[in-house]
Amino acid sequence: MSLDVSAVNAAPLIPVPPQAQERPSPRAEKPKEDLMKTPPPVSIQSLLKDLAEVSAAFNKRLSFSVNEKLDMVVVKVIDTETDKIIREIPAAELQHVHERIREVIGILFDEKA
Repeated sequence: MSLDVSAVNAAPLIPVPPQAQERPSPRAEKPKEDLMKTPPPVSIQSLLKDLAEVSAAFNKRLSFSVNEKLDMVVVKVIDTETDKIIREIPAAELQHVHERIREVIGILFDEKA
């Protein structure tokens, strides 16, 4: 079976005005040095201050700590009225599972050596 394409009309080409051809793209206008620059460093203290202000607006408090066993930052969202922990990120259960997985991996590698 063959397909006859002789009846298909080609769409007419639309001419591009010369002004559009000469104009560089917005990306080309910026020098490469500007694209490679890293943002200025931000202090952790200023970030924590900003987070505290935002969380206070929602009647919540954020507590940051480090889980020494996992070397991981843990964030607790605390209700300021009741002083109860609403959410822990990552969850305490997941931290516990992660600790156990590390222990098992350590045992497996110790037995093979």
